[in-house]
Amino acid sequence: MSTATATGKKQPIRVFLDAAEYGRYLVQAGTHHVTPSGLGELLIQDGLERLERGDLTALGQGTERPASQGSGANS
Repeated sequence: MSTATATGKKQPIRVFLDAAEYGRYLVQAGTHHVTPSGLGELLIQDGLERLERGDLTALGQGTERPASQGSGANS
């Protein structure tokens, strides 16, 4: 259980998606019977847990895709 859930106080964030991604997002929220806000919270929690375990796939590391941000220099 996350601290935000335990305390009941949640902080808002802003995420900007292009139209195609936003459409996919809304479809997934509806398909899985959750609100768009609830889906976002679950996806963020899952992504943070994966990063904390060292799974950098979403950042493009450890895959064949290059990272979308950074200098591009690998040390």
